[in-house]
Amino acid sequence: MPSIHDILTKAVALHNGGQPERAAALYRDVLAVEPAEPHSLHLLGLQMRRAGCEAEGIALMARSLLLAPTLAPALFNQARALQDSGRLDEAIAHFRRKLEVDPNCGVTSIVLGNEALARGRLDEAERILRRAAALEAGGAFASRLRRALERVTTARGIARDAADPSLPPGLVVRGAFRDSSGYAHKVRQFVRHLVDAGVRVRLVDLNHGDVDNLPDGQIDPLLHTLDRPVRAKAVLSFTTPLVVEAVPNLKTINYTVFEALDIPPLWAAHSRRHDHVVVATDSSRRAWLQAGHPADRVHICPEGVEPLEPGRVAPAAILDGTGRRLADYRVRILNVSDLNSRKNLEGLLRVWLRTTRAEDDAALLLKAGKGDGASGSIRDLLARLTAETGRTLGEAAPLFLVEGKLSDTDMMSLHAAATHYWSMSHGEGWDLPMAQAGAMGLTLLAPDHSAYHAYLNGRVAHMIPSHVTPALDGYRGRDWWTPDEAAAARLLRAVIDDPDGTRLSAREHLLEHFSWRSAAHRLIGLLGGLDAL
Repeated sequence: MPSIHDILTKAVALHNGGQPERAAALYRDVLAVEPAEPHSLHLLGLQMRRAGCEAEGIALMARSLLLAPTLAPALFNQARALQDSGRLDEAIAHFRRKLEVDPNCGVTSIVLGNEALARGRLDEAERILRRAAALEAGGAFASRLRRALERVTTARGIARDAADPSLPPGLVVRGAFRDSSGYAHKVRQFVRHLVDAGVRVRLVDLNHGDVDNLPDGQIDPLLHTLDRPVRAKAVLSFTTPLVVEAVPNLKTINYTVFEALDIPPLWAAHSRRHDHVVVATDSSRRAWLQAGHPADRVHICPEGVEPLEPGRVAPAAILDGTGRRLADYRVRILNVSDLNSRKNLEGLLRVWLRTTRAEDDAALLLKAGKGDGASGSIRDLLARLTAETGRTLGEAAPLFLVEGKLSDTDMMSLHAAATHYWSMSHGEGWDLPMAQAGAMGLTLLAPDHSAYHAYLNGRVAHMIPSHVTPALDGYRGRDWWTPDEAAAARLLRAVIDDPDGTRLSAREHLLEHFSWRSAAHRLIGLLGGLDAL
């Protein structure tokens, strides 16, 4: 009969070999013989977490640590579990204990250093991060640690400037603004219009990692000049709650969004540390309230659209691999999506394959991902959908795929090349490409859920019925929305067959209520009311 050690060794091999169910069965076999075997309790708890049984996993690992308080892997994994559950103080206690047991663990030092930085404890953060940098010298985390230490120095400077009466009053804005992401776009727009409105802004780049930024020449030169000190009352960050960092004696305000019905416990726990949260729509505000966030500390300030006169932006000249021109098609439907499950490109392309015909005077223009390399993923997705639907891309109306980084100007040209914008997203915090498409006069096909309710309705856009479903991947454990594919197919068929009869425009509505200028003035009024300006 195999020994407990032999069974445990086999279980760990299965665990590491990607066979978690078989490994879990063996851990249970060990525990049936020896209920107080700490390694099996820990590893079974880890497997339960991965299977979505969070509470059971935490309980099993807690039992393991009662039996073996210095079991370093269990301390680290339990800390991560408690962190994900929003129990931050308990998590940090476990990370500290892990560092006591294993003082040369660079990863644990990084976690604790970032925790101190998030709370504005700059001296503690610097001490821990310098220790981590010594442990990780030349390693995979060296660049990340260098950037974290730079943020410590920047935070000290912001705090020192805030106490200097000789400096002009202003606002510190912290966020990525050099890349092609939606967060960076909104930072650029808000900051530009805040400055236009007379707010003195110090703009601090969010430098957590090496990012493939846009060339400097594609970014408004104004943004490169906003590095002068100001006497600020608050730091306004544009990022997810998890990476907000406090500056001593200044208010911490975060502008963020969420795309599902409620935020995860970890987001909720971090958000409660901040003085105020600003979101773009009531959909996001409800997500924070659903997680128990105080109602008087979460506020709405919509994002905006750029007012552009028709014909002012030259349409992008787009050809496919066979030389066909997008401009030759009467109906040109744009979608801009990252390559993730939330954007639901699977549903969008499935509807396209099932609904359109090669002879249709229509084409789909898809801007997928933020960089190069999207074509392989789209090709694999189409192969799977072809097998599922029994229809090939050659039998459907053509698809034009655009890859790579695009500047704000290039993105506008992409919009100008289209006649319609269509989304099948599972949830949005705003959807900048959809809103801008509407402001440029494109006919919109939008899911009837989440942020779309903030700026669209059935009078100005075609709304696709949607229902609540369990979310996937990074949103697992939450609920989001799934657009009705049959309804989307009927709508798609209608706009292709009768583009004039189905024409709708949200342009006037969006420009009247949701310009970036209006958004900046709303933000100024909100910050003033919070004594942050």
